[in-house]
Amino acid sequence: MLAIPGGSHENALMSEFFPTLLTYWLASYLALASIYLVLGKFVSWYNRTRLANNRIQEKACPQELVQRDIRQSLLSLFSISGMLSLGLALRASGLGIAPAELSLVSGLVWAVVSLVLFDTWFYWAHRAIHHRRLYKLIHRWHHKAITPTVWSNNSDTFLDNMFCQSYWLVGPLLLPAPTLILCLHKVYDQVTGMLGHAGHEYAGGKMSSRPSPLIGTTFHDQHHSAFHFNFATHFSIWDRLMGTLHPDYDQLILRYPKTKEDQKSE
Repeated sequence: MLAIPGGSHENALMSEFFPTLLTYWLASYLALASIYLVLGKFVSWYNRTRLANNRIQEKACPQELVQRDIRQSLLSLFSISGMLSLGLALRASGLGIAPAELSLVSGLVWAVVSLVLFDTWFYWAHRAIHHRRLYKLIHRWHHKAITPTVWSNNSDTFLDNMFCQSYWLVGPLLLPAPTLILCLHKVYDQVTGMLGHAGHEYAGGKMSSRPSPLIGTTFHDQHHSAFHFNFATHFSIWDRLMGTLHPDYDQLILRYPKTKEDQKSE
């Protein structure tokens, strides 16, 4: 049921809204920025020392682009956490569809629903900003890194985030998913997004190729190198349905994980 604040409680709710918003914003930014910095450091070390033979592209990303992406990502995460916090603060004030009661079953169901809905949102918004009339203004910044790194994930303009990340503002208002599930989904999106840009394959083989809807790092890496393919973020479903899946994706993802012997034979 749609609940809208009003009546005798309206003034009290509004007096609590801004402190709630600022608390959520600070907490979510600290959480996302911490994940970005800690996971980025760990993945960079792991790729360099333990997974060098699973590198997807031979060409390395220029160091100046890496530094640019780190600076922009920390700024970008501020706006993303702001959208999530605004949605959650409005929900807490009583605006929007009331969340379902959290249980093991409801949590799993709403987690899947949110994953599918966000993937749909991201696919179509991402395709839209690849249109020639929007690309230069909104999305070209992100594609400066043709060989992405783990630091590239959040290197986006504010307008880019308004297209692709505003789900986190709208979702808490229109989706009755428990708040904890939405927050966990955002953490999952942050982690998998960074791994998807990391330039080394972690989830190759049959688990990331047809008929599985799951994707590996190769999926988004091909988007950076080939540009016109692989627009989704969690699954390959929409790209398969709309004919935007890279034609070599299923074949290439089966090459991973590589062994040292595989690399020597190439």
